[in-house]
This record gives sequence, structure tokens and C-alpha cells, in this order.
Amino acid sequence: MERSREVRSLVEIVSGNAAFMGDCQIVLEETLPSGLYVNPDQLAELRRFKQIEACPVGRVDIETSQLESTPHIVHVYSTLQRTENLFSAPVSLPFHLRYHSPIEKGGYARAILGSPSLLLRCSSSIDCKSMKSVEAPCGPCDSNKCHWLNIFYKTNSPNIVVKVPVGNLGHTTLVTMFTLLVTSGGCVYICMSSGTSLVVPVVLWGKTAPTHCISCIYLSRDQRTLVTGCYDGQICLWQVEPDTLHMTPRCLLVGHTAPILCLSKASIVLDNNFIVSSSESGEMCTWDLVDGKCREVVKLPYVHTNIQAYHMCNCEDVRLFCNGYYPEVLVMDPFSLEIIFTLSLRVNPDWISALHVLRPAKRKDDVVLALTTTGTVKVWTLMGQENRSQEPLYENESKQIRCLNALSMTCCAYNQRTVLIICSKYWQINSLKQIYDAGDFSVLCSVNSPRGERWLGGEFLAADRVVIWSDEGKGYMYKLPANTIPDTKDFHSKAIESDIPFLYCTLAVPADKPLSCPPAMRYDVVSRQGKLLRYIVRGDSEGKVVIWNIPEITNGQLAQFKQEDFSNPPGMPPTVSTSLVKAWLEMKPPPVGILDQLDTGDLPGVRLTASIYLPQQSRLVVGREDGSIIIVPATQTVMLQLLHGRHQQYDDWPPHQLLLGHAGRVNCLLYPHHAHPRYEKSHLVSGGVDFAVCLWDLYSGNLLHRFCVHAGEITQLLVPPNNSSPRILKCVCSVASDHSVTLLSLTERKCVVLASRHLFPVVTIKWRPLDDFMIIGCSDGTVYVWQMETGHLDRVLHGICAEEVLFACDENPAAASAGEVGLANPAVHFFRGLRHRNLSAIRHATQRGLHQLQQLHHSEHHDGSDQQKTGAFPLMIQGLRTNPKDPESHILVFDIEGLIVQLLSEEYSAMSPGTLEAQGLINQAEYQKVAALTQSASPDAHKKIAGILAKMKEGAENVQTKLQAKVEGAGFKPIQADSRGEHMFNLSN
Repeated sequence: MERSREVRSLVEIVSGNAAFMGDCQIVLEETLPSGLYVNPDQLAELRRFKQIEACPVGRVDIETSQLESTPHIVHVYSTLQRTENLFSAPVSLPFHLRYHSPIEKGGYARAILGSPSLLLRCSSSIDCKSMKSVEAPCGPCDSNKCHWLNIFYKTNSPNIVVKVPVGNLGHTTLVTMFTLLVTSGGCVYICMSSGTSLVVPVVLWGKTAPTHCISCIYLSRDQRTLVTGCYDGQICLWQVEPDTLHMTPRCLLVGHTAPILCLSKASIVLDNNFIVSSSESGEMCTWDLVDGKCREVVKLPYVHTNIQAYHMCNCEDVRLFCNGYYPEVLVMDPFSLEIIFTLSLRVNPDWISALHVLRPAKRKDDVVLALTTTGTVKVWTLMGQENRSQEPLYENESKQIRCLNALSMTCCAYNQRTVLIICSKYWQINSLKQIYDAGDFSVLCSVNSPRGERWLGGEFLAADRVVIWSDEGKGYMYKLPANTIPDTKDFHSKAIESDIPFLYCTLAVPADKPLSCPPAMRYDVVSRQGKLLRYIVRGDSEGKVVIWNIPEITNGQLAQFKQEDFSNPPGMPPTVSTSLVKAWLEMKPPPVGILDQLDTGDLPGVRLTASIYLPQQSRLVVGREDGSIIIVPATQTVMLQLLHGRHQQYDDWPPHQLLLGHAGRVNCLLYPHHAHPRYEKSHLVSGGVDFAVCLWDLYSGNLLHRFCVHAGEITQLLVPPNNSSPRILKCVCSVASDHSVTLLSLTERKCVVLASRHLFPVVTIKWRPLDDFMIIGCSDGTVYVWQMETGHLDRVLHGICAEEVLFACDENPAAASAGEVGLANPAVHFFRGLRHRNLSAIRHATQRGLHQLQQLHHSEHHDGSDQQKTGAFPLMIQGLRTNPKDPESHILVFDIEGLIVQLLSEEYSAMSPGTLEAQGLINQAEYQKVAALTQSASPDAHKKIAGILAKMKEGAENVQTKLQAKVEGAGFKPIQADSRGEHMFNLSN
């Protein structure tokens, strides 16, 4: 049993020289007895929300009882508020009660909370010989020690007595039985729950590293995790050694469907390992860097190009300031991903291309500087109390400057008087008269980009130095002229030719080959062992990560550089460099693939391009780049790659089956029977780069038919929904790169529908089987509605109408009855066939109508057959490809519960009933007792019961014959009798 309590105190200190003490902080050092404890996780959460600054000393075990626990110390920190000569601070600490052993007749136990020690530390030195100086942590959970003064004080309550309820020793038997009952019931519930099975995934990457074209990069504050986002939508987590900066790929996060544009921290707390990512499609995710789980995801109609995490005044944690392809600045919560408030533009509204948030010195408000694509500077002043319910927050200042399509804007943190603006062709330093006033913003100096390069971004290294990086992955370090430094007399003066930005160092990778796309670069400042370390981190299109450790260069060294005559400034090689390819080569043994047994030597074999797993047969079908299809037993293949044993010494094991029929790469595979049992078990469908769809016999390996109706390579194979018409139910749907979609009948071996009038690539296919419609959405937003029975284009939709039609297809059709009874009237399809003069559609509509009438009374049977549930398979194999150029990797998903059930089933099925009974698994005596209860005590009872049933059956048959004769006399004729003896009748006249 756990009870939560909270102790509150008001600390007041009276001082005669309060003005000379400066800012002061106190610590209450409280010793909790063994019957009480504090929860470290709760205190950490309260610290994150800035509610309580407290931390226990050492480890606290919250699970032990009072008898097994020892007293522990807690430090509670608070800042003193000064009012004339009085210092005061309210202090609170939540604590919990430990479990106490029961006693006779129950009652209460006592836990005494003594008076804490009061420690004081001020910014100004305090000379007081009567107070003792002690060492204590400088802050909550801080490893650094500071000197504190131990103050004597008076208190209103020296000791606090806490009463803890304890159990009655006489109720031990009752409590034990009740606990056992509840625990057993909970275990049964957990075992029967379908969503609590343990699933263990294992990835077989293969010998080739996945492509990772880096689009953005982020280094955590503790220098232990590096995060890279790529253009394929994946995020890679790298484990970093802070001392050596050695990086090892640890995890690949898959969740985005578009290129990653932004990565940002989610909290100012050092122990809070969360980041926020944003993609080109408007998706935003909050990730946990420890386990790689996605904690929150949202899709917005906004595309962010920049996200700055900033801790606003009067706020508990950081806020995300986002700008991008929209004329606003969105301020969001990093954990809920909700828009808190919006900064709008009143004058010259346009997209925000650059943004910077800062807090002016000696002020408690925050200032947002923004620059639009057309060169208008916007300034907002925030007080930290803004929320979404308010009216739009418009800019306080606005000014037009000569700067188009800026990429980034950074205010100097060392003086807050200069601003660095980066454009693709030049960078410039602008002056600020006041940080919250856009009245000045004049250009102090400017530098054009080198020939063949474009600037990407930059940061201030110091008040007089900047580092700028380009799209070639190079960094340039400049010394600023005197007119850009506020501390000099030449600040804001006219620039002279002899004093221009001086390039004193370049950051480049030796023998670096040209990049296929601009790299992602970032400047980070971290504190380690009391020193500030400056890093430039770069990730390029080859998946290579490079880090430069920028050293401190004194003014004397800079003066010496200026005196030297060199055409090219000295270059600085990177401190450390790595990539996924390098990490793959360093792995011994190398990562295994699913079909490595077919490779020869250490060289990778034929690339795997498609795969599908058949769980009921435990077979894996893999398509390759040369057009061949390999079929292998999945269990033996996994055992060969993951387990050591004699089986690894066998040649040509496990046996495989080879299918040859495609003239090029196999793009997709489909096993229709796995989607629905209406298809043949032996049918396998494949689509390749040779424009063909092949139908295979899975058991014999023969090519049954080759569909050649597309004019482009096959990209996707689908199965129509279960409640389609009987003709469509025997078809599969194929999509090709020529923007065509077909319905191919596997029984008739011909194309039923060819939809080939799409002008743009097909991105989605929806179904409306009740209306006989196939809805195809293209990349330009156009929606085409096709009739499946007639194969004619019904309509073409654009804009909002197209979106509404696609949304309507996702609605739950549960209200409509399953089976063919709920389909549209066959007369509708009949008249469509007449209008288009399609004899085949007319014939199928007629057959469909007759079939509906015949199956009218069998709808209940169809309802149960359309919804089949497959059991949990102990092994599932899913193909994974992060880039179209990569060979396909495979994810092995082991269901532990399903694996145990299958192993036990195989073991018990091999045992005889006698063996099962001998091992205590079954009890024949119990079965005989149950069987005896179902048998009659009288030996003549069976004959009597059989005679009664025969008489009842004979009477029912006589009644049925009489009813049938009366119905036929009234003009009805029976047309069919079902399996239960029931008849259907037609009107003869």
C-alpha cells in the first residue's frame, strides 16, 4: 500500500544588510526515516515542469518495506525572494509511506520526520564566523560541490509525526486467498488477451549497407547521440563516445513517408532524451532516443523548413518556433505537437524564410526576429502568456531590406547588436540599434560565395568571428572587420577596403568527391569538464558523417596569419569521419542476408528486389534483379543464417526452387490466397520490369500465364475487396509505371479492366464495391472513377470533390450487409452494359441477378465467411527497403507465445495417450467420470429415447408434405431445396 503526503514549509530570513547579500539560494537537507521515502522519478518530473527543485542523495529503492529500508537524505532547493530586509521562500516536498508489517489487531505505526538542516548560499560573500561552512551539491542532482552556510533557525514544529496504517495480523489467511484469486484472474486475463504477446524482431540487413542520403543532422547536448535524417524518410541514431567522438549506428527509425527537413530537441532538461522531426509532407513525430519509440505523431497542412527550440519566459519547458512554406510563425508544444499560438503578419504577408528567437539582456520578455522571402524584417515581442484563444498576434515592427530568399538569420549571442544573414549567393552582417527595434538593420559587411558554390548557413564563433558553410560541404572561418564589432569605436562606421572580412581557415574533407545533393551541416557548442567545445557536424549524400572540433585561435595567431602571404588559407581536416558503409565493413562477421547461402565468395550476389512470406506453408518467395524467383523453406533458411551447427557444413542446404520467366528485375510479388481463401492455394503472381504479370503454379513451378497488357514496369499488385462482384473476386489488380491500372482474371486468364487514361503516376487505389467503382488517385490530386463491370471511365474529379470522394471510400461499410445481397441493384449494371453496348457486362449482370435471388436466404452463411481470422504465426518475415536502389532487407518477427504453442503442440502430437497420461498431461479417470454423468442409468433408456426421436421425425415429415401440397395448390412451384431441406418457391402465374 502506498500513501502520498506532502510537507510544506515557509522559510523566512531577516538580515540587516540584505542589499549587500545579492541573490541567495537555500537548501533544506531533510533526512527521511525508513518508514518514508521520496520517488526519484516523481521528483525528476516535477523538476522538468519547474514545480519543485529536489533530489535525493544516493539510490532510493521504492519497492522495499519499512523493515528492509534505511533512512535517506533529500535536498530541496529554492531561491529566496527579497523584500527590503526579509528573505522568504515557500518550500514543499512530496513523500510516500512505505509498507509496514502487520501487527495484532492492526492500528497505526508512527514515522517521525525531524527538522531539516538549512543551508544558505548567496552571490555575494557572507562573512559570518558563527555559521559553519559545509559542502553540498550546487544544484539538484548536480555532481559539482559548492560551499554552503549551515544556518541555525527556529521552527514552529520541530518534529512531524506521520501515522501509517498497518494491517491486522489475524486477517492473513483472508488477504492471502483474495490476493491469490486476483493474481490468478489477472494472469488468465493477460494470457487470453491478444495484444499482450511478446514479439521479438530481428533484422537481416545483408552484406550491403542501406543508402542514407542525409538531409538534416542533430547532436544531443550530452554528446552521446547523433541523429541524422535522410531524404528517404528514415532517421538513424548513432551512439557517440564523448571523449573520442567515435560513432556507431545504433537504430534506424522508420515512420516518415517523405524527406526529413528538420530535427530539434524537445526539452531543456539534459536527461530528457526526446527529439522532434518534421518531414516534407507535413508529418511531425516526437521520438524517444533511448528505445527509439515514436511517442507522438501528427500530420499538419504546414511544411516546416526550420524549427528552433526555445525556452520562453514564464514557461515550464521549450516551445518549438516553426517557419516554412506558409505566411506565419507557428509556436508548438514538443510533446503534444499542438499549435499553442500563431504569429501572424499584417504588413506584406509572405512566407518566412529565416527566423531567430532570443531574450534581450536585462529583460524578461522574448523577441522573435523573422525575415520573409521578399526581404521584410518582422519583430514580435512575447511575454510568455500567449495562448491559442487569443486573437492573432501581429508583428510589432516591420522594415523592408535588400535581402531576398534568406536561408538563415542568427543574432550574435555575445553582444545582441549584430545579425548574420545567409543567402545562397552572399552572407552579410547587419546592425541592430535595439534588439526589439527593426529601425536600423543596415548592412555592415558582405561576402559573396566562392565560384561554383552556394552558401547554406552560418553561425557566430565569437563577437568578431563567424563560420559559414557551403553546398560543397566546406566551412569558411572569417575574422570580421572593426565596423561590425560593437565594442570598438569604429562600430557602424563606413567600411574601408583595407578592413574586410578575413578568411583565415577552411574546413574541408581531403579527397572529397563531389556530392550529389547539398549536405546537412550544423554548429554546436557543448560544455565538457568546464570547457566550451565547438563542433561543426556534417552529413552528406553518401551517408558519411564528419565532425570538426574547432580550436581556439587567439588574436596574436590571427595577426600572424595576416602577415603570411598565401593564396589559399590553411585547411583543417575533420576530427572524425564515419559512414554506414564503413560501419558495415568494420563488422566481423559481416551482417547476414536471408539468401547468403546462394552467394559465392565474399562478394554480394544477385540483389533481392521483392519478397513475400507464406506463413501457412512456411515458405519464403524472393524475387531478384535478374528476373529469377527463389522459393526456400523459411525456417531452415533462418536457422542457417542465425544458428551455428552442422547444418552450416552442408552443400545446397536448404533446398530451393527456381522460377524463371521474367526478362528483368522482379518488382513485386503477391500470394492471393493469403489475402482471401477464394483464390487457389497454388497461385502466385509476380510483376517485373519487363511490363509483364506472371501467374505461377507454386507447387510445380510452372508458368501458367503471362499477362502483357501494360506499357511500363509493374510497381504494385493488389487484391480487390471481398464484397465485389463474382467476376471481380477472381481478379487481381496491377499498377504500372505507365500510369495504368488493370484487373486481371486468374480464372479466365485475361484482362477484365484496363484503366490507362491517367496523366500522372498512380499513388492510391480505393474501392467502392457496393457501387461497382474503382477509384484511382494520381499524384496531381486528380481522381478517376472507373466502372469495374463495364471497364468504362465514369468521371474525373479535381480539387475538393476529389478529396471528398477519397475520404468517402475510407468510411466503414459495416452498415451495409455483407455478401452479394448488399451490392447495388444488378439492373444498374445491366443498363450500363446496354448503354455501352457491352455484351459481356450484360451477361454478367444477368448472372449476378439470378445468383443474388438464389442466395437470398444464405446471407447469414456469407456473413461468417467474409471475416476470417488467422491465428498467430510463430514467425513472420517482412521485406524492408529504405531506398529503391538498395537490395531488400528482411525483418524476422518471432511471436514467442505462438512459438511456444506450436512447439508444445508438435511435442504432444508425437506422444501416445498412454505417454500423455503417464506424464500427468491428461487424466483418463477424470474423462470417465464426465462420460458417466452423460450416460443413462437404465439400460433400456437408449431404446426408449430412439423410439421417441423416430416418432418426432415422422410427424415432422408428414407436416412438411401437407404444407408443400397446399402451397403448390395456391400457384407456387418449388425451384430449389437447400441442404437443410428448406424450399424456395416461384409464382407460376
